[in-house]
Amino acid sequence: MTKRVGLLMGLCILCVVVSHAAGWGQIAMFNWTDRYRPVTVPNFDQLGTLPYYVLLVIRQLTAFAVAGLLFASGFFIAYAARGNRATVSWTMVKVRIVNLLVPYAIWSLVCLVGDALEGIVYSPADYLERLVTGTADGGSYYFVPLLCQFYLLSPFIVRLAKTRWRLLLLAATLIQLGAFGVNYLHLSPFAARLPVTMSWLTRQWLFFSWAVYFPLGVVCGSHVESVKRQLVRFRWGLLALVFILGVLSIVEPEIIYRTFGKDWRFMPLTITTALYSVAFTLCFLAFSESALPFSRAFYKLGAKSYGIYLLHLQVMEFAARVIRQMLPGLLAYQLVFSFIIFIIGLGVPLLFMTAVAWSPARRYYRYLFS
Repeated sequence: MTKRVGLLMGLCILCVVVSHAAGWGQIAMFNWTDRYRPVTVPNFDQLGTLPYYVLLVIRQLTAFAVAGLLFASGFFIAYAARGNRATVSWTMVKVRIVNLLVPYAIWSLVCLVGDALEGIVYSPADYLERLVTGTADGGSYYFVPLLCQFYLLSPFIVRLAKTRWRLLLLAATLIQLGAFGVNYLHLSPFAARLPVTMSWLTRQWLFFSWAVYFPLGVVCGSHVESVKRQLVRFRWGLLALVFILGVLSIVEPEIIYRTFGKDWRFMPLTITTALYSVAFTLCFLAFSESALPFSRAFYKLGAKSYGIYLLHLQVMEFAARVIRQMLPGLLAYQLVFSFIIFIIGLGVPLLFMTAVAWSPARRYYRYLFS
């Protein structure tokens, strides 16, 4: 199962890049329409077209990726506590967090310097907030403070996973359902009466809305053999569940978006998408005996997932803006545009990481990409 989780990491980071590339296709469709048509933006004339639905399905069906990465992180930290150890040590937690924060700080500063060069300057408090909440790049770096929170909780999570795993998963489920419940309450007539702090607790960089996935990974990593037997036993049921929940995870956020104007799409922020994320992850592990095409490539992507994560959005934004200025007609073909952005967003970080690894600067590789 360990190898399969390594493949899962590669698949997840690939899906993160695919989802963000499709997101740029949606930007071209709605926000950059004036570059290839005589309209004002944002323009939603292409809402409901075939390219719209293709991009929507791609983004929604890849929404499991962040949850999958959290699951894999929990699974592998459980291996650090295997054998007779009751839990992971605080020294190990410190090492894991430092390995995350050093590259994160470097590339966050690069993003902030880029903003300053464009004339966008923040107050000292805003700089601090952006670093703490993972919004230095605009918002996608939230995963780093989120994972750090789980690492800080991991000594307690691992101990419970070994001794009282049912209680652990029940508590994590209730926490996540509570955060989701706050979101759903904002769709009700009582939304105006809700305390501001309730909304604050549902922010992406806090663990409440993601409470299940990391502990689930720890439980699976702590009880590998028994979990594997159960997954194989129910694998066809899980596969059917993936298809059913996949459809529902597309439909529900789209209905909420069109009815209430709340954009919960493309991330597991609804109950159906969260269930789909769990079902997909477990189903992927249940078929661990089935060969996956290009498995070696997925392993390599998994090993370089953090570097790809830190770099790909900045590369994509630069490439998209160059195309917007130099080849605006390409924006009218959103699927082709998204594919090009995907190739650039994945290829450039991989090439840069390889170049650093083979250059005299290789001694700094772990500080840049961990």
